Amino acid sequence: MNLWARRIRLLSLAAFSFFSCEEENTIGLPPEDNLGIFFAEIPMGPYVEQVWINDLPYDESGLLLVGAYNDPELGQIEATAFSDLSTTAIRTSFPKSDSVTYEFVSASMTLRIRNGYGITSGSPQVGIGIYQITDTVDINRDYTNSDAFALNQKIGEAQFTFYPDSLGLERNEDSDQSIKDIPASLFDADSIYIYTTDFDLEQSFWESTFNQYVEDVLLDTLNFPDSTLNPAREFDLIVKGIALTMESGNTAIQYNGSDLQSSIRIQYNRVAPSGTIENEIIIIINPGKAFNEIQPNANSGWTLEKFSPLVSFYEGISLDDQNAYIQSGANLFMALDFEPMRSFADTAVNAVFQRAELYINGDSTLVLEGNDPISQLQFLLSSDATLEDEELAGIPDVNFAQELPIAIIFNEADSNFVRMPTYLNQLLLNRTTLDKIIVRGPSVSSLDRLVIPKDSIFLRLYYSKTN
Repeated sequence: MNLWARRIRLLSLAAFSFFSCEEENTIGLPPEDNLGIFFAEIPMGPYVEQVWINDLPYDESGLLLVGAYNDPELGQIEATAFSDLSTTAIRTSFPKSDSVTYEFVSASMTLRIRNGYGITSGSPQVGIGIYQITDTVDINRDYTNSDAFALNQKIGEAQFTFYPDSLGLERNEDSDQSIKDIPASLFDADSIYIYTTDFDLEQSFWESTFNQYVEDVLLDTLNFPDSTLNPAREFDLIVKGIALTMESGNTAIQYNGSDLQSSIRIQYNRVAPSGTIENEIIIIINPGKAFNEIQPNANSGWTLEKFSPLVSFYEGISLDDQNAYIQSGANLFMALDFEPMRSFADTAVNAVFQRAELYINGDSTLVLEGNDPISQLQFLLSSDATLEDEELAGIPDVNFAQELPIAIIFNEADSNFVRMPTYLNQLLLNRTTLDKIIVRGPSVSSLDRLVIPKDSIFLRLYYSKTN
């Protein structure tokens, strides 16, 4: 199955209902009550597998990841962002005249920070370089976390202190006075602080780019008649695109390239006999042509010995480890094999499941210092057969279409569960072959991770017996 078909299949799942998710404070129930309902709790630790995927396409979110850090549970994590650039410049803004000239003044770049990973406490120092890439990003290609472009010349950099307290800082009536003293102009329409990185650009490169673009494209009426000029495409051929790479530090930064605050701005003067007019060209990140190379990936394996069995993709691997792992950017997912349910059903003759819950004790998850764990978990149905065909999810059976697991908001301070009685009943009746639930993070453009002790995962069953 090609990537586009797989994407359509994954998107088709979203049309179905979420599993219900509620808070749960206690586990213990009597084995049988006066309504004839039995209770069983099956530890799922022995049935936990890891599934590593190598070809999930980027999500066109415009989220850019750059940095590197050592995760004590997962090893070395590295990210490099690649993106095409689009410009707002149009020919009518540059009327050609022998008496009018256009003079480059300066270039600047700002990106809005969305998140940080790795060492984020203690105000760490971060160094990021901007490089021109050697080829243009193809909008018709599905890039994955193992794709990368060769780098050309360095065209900018930033050395800064990362302040995690500035993430999500909200200005409202309940804010501290110190926050209220910050000018309102530094907050967006949702009253969230606009936390950004300002980059120092190589002025000579951007001056050359500006001059070439204006002279050879916008003012070139001989080679580019108005009916054939495509300013954005011609700008691609000049700049090609950029890469953001780690220069120093032990932190990774997630930027929102699609945010209105993220752009490159070229200031220039329009000089005419009547006077000089200051103006600018705005260059933005193209979210449809941006992706992140994230290691580990198909070209670079895991650095910790415990992950050495992970050398194949789309294959359920049982690690000799007490924990289960999910890493969004590296596409490492957790799989739960429900085939052992059949063995339990053989011992519970004539059982009819009234309620079934996949239960995860969130307060035992291992949190990386200074980082929150994954906030949302997505659920996909699969099997060994579908994985062998390199498919993440199967088309749901009509019998449990209204109960397909899609997503829950994960609470690391409490218990989490999804209900699935119809699915398990259909599985036991051999009405579906999808006997694995794959649990993944929410986005390929994040470095969110979750480490769950296997002994914190249970299948809780409430069932009755027929004669």
